[in-house]
Amino acid sequence: MVYGWIISLILGGILAISGLIVAKKPDAKELIGKLQPFQAIIGIALLVFGVLNLMDAIRLLGVVSLAPVLVLSTVGGVFASILLGILFGMPMIAKLSASGAAKGEELGRKLAPIQTIVGIVALVCGLVMLLMILGILKPM
Repeated sequence: MVYGWIISLILGGILAISGLIVAKKPDAKELIGKLQPFQAIIGIALLVFGVLNLMDAIRLLGVVSLAPVLVLSTVGGVFASILLGILFGMPMIAKLSASGAAKGEELGRKLAPIQTIVGIVALVCGLVMLLMILGILKPM
């Protein structure tokens, strides 16, 4: 489950900062274009993982002095997951629920200006968690 969350964080982060990536490296547009059809699925996965890991993040706040890297990457990953999940998954959720469609689209428009910042947070947190799981980076 952790690997799924890490992969969805990294992919969601890449999608969220795709404009920035393409501006720096135009060749990446084709690769990012291959991820675009899966944006809603990645968004829903991020939302589910964010909600599931929310309690773990709250529990970890008590040991922030013992493992600050672990705590910051988990808490940042949870909030980035939830925000990107709402941003990317809202079109699919809106199709399923007619009454929530207007509210969902409005919330998505409000979150759009912070998409790049949240994408960077998601990408960094995902990479840090991956490095910790692989044993390359210590949680302290």
